[in-house]
Amino acid sequence: MGCCGGCCRYFPCLRFTIGILTFLAFLMGSLSLISPAWLERDVKTTDDSFYQDYNTYSYGLISSGGELKVDGSDNVTKYTWSFNTEWDQWDKLEEKAIMIIFASGMLFILVSLWNIAVTECVAIKNQGTLLIMMVIWNILGALCLTAAIIMFCATWHKNTTLNDFCSDSSAEFKAFSLGACQLSWAIYGAVATACAAILLAVLSGCASKGALNDHQYAVKRNGTGSRENINTTWM
Repeated sequence: MGCCGGCCRYFPCLRFTIGILTFLAFLMGSLSLISPAWLERDVKTTDDSFYQDYNTYSYGLISSGGELKVDGSDNVTKYTWSFNTEWDQWDKLEEKAIMIIFASGMLFILVSLWNIAVTECVAIKNQGTLLIMMVIWNILGALCLTAAIIMFCATWHKNTTLNDFCSDSSAEFKAFSLGACQLSWAIYGAVATACAAILLAVLSGCASKGALNDHQYAVKRNGTGSRENINTTWM
């Protein structure tokens, strides 16, 4: 079977594992897309009056979180987390393009998830073709997610809201430079999703190689006689 076929032979649940990893990658990427925690600024140990002009303390691709409110119980002004979807804060074409590109990457991963579900649940004569398509979907998904992350880091200083939020006298906020802000968990989740998509493309390639080899063995067996000890335990 070659390298991939040999790998599959010693991994009896490869397609099931691909399905679980694809689902987890889609879940993690979806959370990163809707989360307001891509860039954040620590406001817990600073004077609230300094942040009176800021509406939020964390920003994501399609949402922001955290508002300055007065706590009625003790009449103290403090930041409380909230989920806002004010699209008008992203008013430039490149900012909207980032959201569309990231969402396109998630769509490719969703199609890949549908493909692996079909190969697991439906009896298809030659499943290698669907698995090869999964390689393509996962690569496209990884490329879209990577492009969106790079575009976000390269253009965040051009966003007026983020520039006001992250600029500081001690640190300049510019392309790939955080200024007074810091990366939050959602952008790390987006990076992990892109890496997972690349891994899934490799695993899908191994699975497709094994499926195509087994299909060829079946054709040969039907045409020239029986073939004993055909190893299909990885399926």
